[in-house]
Amino acid sequence: MVSVYEINKSYIVTKPKRKGLDATANTANLVAGRYGTADMIPVFGPNATFEYILKSQAMATKILSTYYPDIVPEKHAKILIETADLDHINPQTIREYEERLQHDVVAVNTAWEDVVKEICPEAAAHINKGRTSADSTETAKALQLKDATEIIIDSLENLRDILIEKAMSWKDIPHMDLTHRYDALPTTAGRPLVHYVEMLQSDIDNMYHVYNTSLVGKWGDATGNHHALKSLGVNNPGEIQKLYCEALGLKCMDAAAQVPGREYLFDFISAMGRTAETMSNIAKYIAVGRSDDTNIFVNVKPGKPVGSSTMPHKDAKNGNPSKEEQTTSFANIMRGFVVTAQSSIDMAYARDLTNSASDRIMHEIAYKWGDEVIRNLANTVYYTELNIDRCIERVERSFGVVTSSPLMTVLTDQRKIKKPLTRAEAHHLAAEFSQKAWTEKRPFVDVLLEDKQITEMLDEETIREITNPLTYIGESKEIIENGYQKHHGNHKFC
Repeated sequence: MVSVYEINKSYIVTKPKRKGLDATANTANLVAGRYGTADMIPVFGPNATFEYILKSQAMATKILSTYYPDIVPEKHAKILIETADLDHINPQTIREYEERLQHDVVAVNTAWEDVVKEICPEAAAHINKGRTSADSTETAKALQLKDATEIIIDSLENLRDILIEKAMSWKDIPHMDLTHRYDALPTTAGRPLVHYVEMLQSDIDNMYHVYNTSLVGKWGDATGNHHALKSLGVNNPGEIQKLYCEALGLKCMDAAAQVPGREYLFDFISAMGRTAETMSNIAKYIAVGRSDDTNIFVNVKPGKPVGSSTMPHKDAKNGNPSKEEQTTSFANIMRGFVVTAQSSIDMAYARDLTNSASDRIMHEIAYKWGDEVIRNLANTVYYTELNIDRCIERVERSFGVVTSSPLMTVLTDQRKIKKPLTRAEAHHLAAEFSQKAWTEKRPFVDVLLEDKQITEMLDEETIREITNPLTYIGESKEIIENGYQKHHGNHKFC
């Protein structure tokens, strides 16, 4: 079969985001030594926690010195701020202190103090002034999630744009939609992709909402009641906390405990879990489309991956759908993380540490691996092409019985039939003719044209028009075009 249909590739303009890693990448920075992107690694690298704690500390020093210079003189604040980074503080020194002291923030502060004392011993007195360790760690965690979520949203927008561009390039190619795994109604090949685009956009919007409402920092001392700042003579500690968090791009609670409510952290894992399920649906759709039983998709990525160690013929398929299956694997682990994160909301007031380690583990895996999965999926979609002849074959294989719906509709339409049938009567007739065409493997239109009852109600032109499965596509094209106009190129951070 030679198709008269052509794919319009003029819409394909967005390139997949690269992972940015090469063979020399330090595998110790990757999840399981394999998964991650160059953009996400610094956010969850081996020293990231130290860096974010120091960033939170430096901002606290700046805010306190700005509004209460009698408590932290400007010249001391300047020294503290300039040294609050790993260019000045050796992370290995922090680790050695942590090993000995068994406390991460105390280790950071002690290593920082060593540096500051060499410059100005008086300035060292102001390290972590008016704060408890959770003011640093919880704020650091929010800053980490802030940076990670910005990267994830950008990657998701890249995947969305590639999907909608692919949908536009396929909007004229006939395709058979399935319901309950049966041939349902004809559409065009781009139409299913727009469904996934809309769901991806919903995931992006949901994640952006979480980004705007659940990035919560803290400066409220050991139980959230500002004991330390009050003892220092700060008259408006709640306002100081607000100014501090705003300067970091975070929100804050009025009545936090030692930590903000853990529901906020759950929101991020929940948003990632929801997104993972959408991506898994996309991946499964592509994987099934690549299968020999469906065979509407062809992977054309250059490089010819090996399909199997023992089945060389799989090389002809451009390898197994491994990236698609890995996407579902990611969704599986996120389901577990969602349960863990929800369970971690449980906390003995004002704090316990039953959830501290699981936070760090979940966030690193979810974001590092998640960003790679998103970019791999974008790459897969980009290099997926259509087997047009197979698409048409799947539309025509029903002998046209999938157009029984418009037949039933027109038989009940008083504008087109002098004596329209009831819906039950029309349904019965349409089902009977469909069964006959399917059983005898004959075109539905021929069966109808042979029946006097039908030809007395409808002329041949109308019968042929309503029973052409290649043109019975509803609003498929318009839905694709509207989706493109609504979603393509929209970015949250540009």
